[in-house]
Amino acid sequence: MSIVDSISEASVRKSLNSDPSYERLRYLVVLAAASEPPFEIAALPVQGHPAFNINQLSRIAKQLGLDFERYHGAERVLGQLEKSGFAKKVTNLETGFHTYYSTNAGKSQAMLNLDRLRKVQEFESQVKTMQMTIRKQLTKPPPTVFEITLSGNEFTIGTEEGNDLTVHDPYMSRRHARVFSESGTWIFEDQGSRNGSWKMELNNLLRVTRAPLADCDMYQLGSTIVRFRVLKT
Repeated sequence: MSIVDSISEASVRKSLNSDPSYERLRYLVVLAAASEPPFEIAALPVQGHPAFNINQLSRIAKQLGLDFERYHGAERVLGQLEKSGFAKKVTNLETGFHTYYSTNAGKSQAMLNLDRLRKVQEFESQVKTMQMTIRKQLTKPPPTVFEITLSGNEFTIGTEEGNDLTVHDPYMSRRHARVFSESGTWIFEDQGSRNGSWKMELNNLLRVTRAPLADCDMYQLGSTIVRFRVLKT
């Protein structure tokens, strides 16, 4: 994989731009990428190497989505990279202008550090997923199943006191649903709940706003399951 392709991930670019400790790596990546397609055609051939001035590097950085200070900041960091053997500075004796190119060691170091940075991003994502899973596992679940035998009265379900069935379920609404008899048929009706009401069918969940009830119908309200019993008359 090329340097240019290796920073295609937005999370990697964000880390390079936002973390001060990655400043030298950011500059090294720009310099190493400058000698790869499509940027190498803008180079000035110096001593057999494609060398770039500060203005060219600044334009390349912009296309790569990386921050780059054009003058004193860039000279300072590129000077640090030169001392480490990762970059080389060439001075035009006539004009005094500086051009730079990445050494082989610099390109290798850029690829190695980008690979490490990508693994850090992947690890942090895995940690967040694990933390969410652990929190869910440690949360005390509400009672799994309630069975309600319907009689002649309207029946309400929700988290608010005063419902016929009050459930302490963070995913259920205060007045989640009601069941009532209409022309001899029991009707289930969602009361505009936040997370909806879902009829449990074989290998499927069907969202329901209003529907007739049959004996042993099961509904998921929030994370609570309710089974309705309809007595034959």
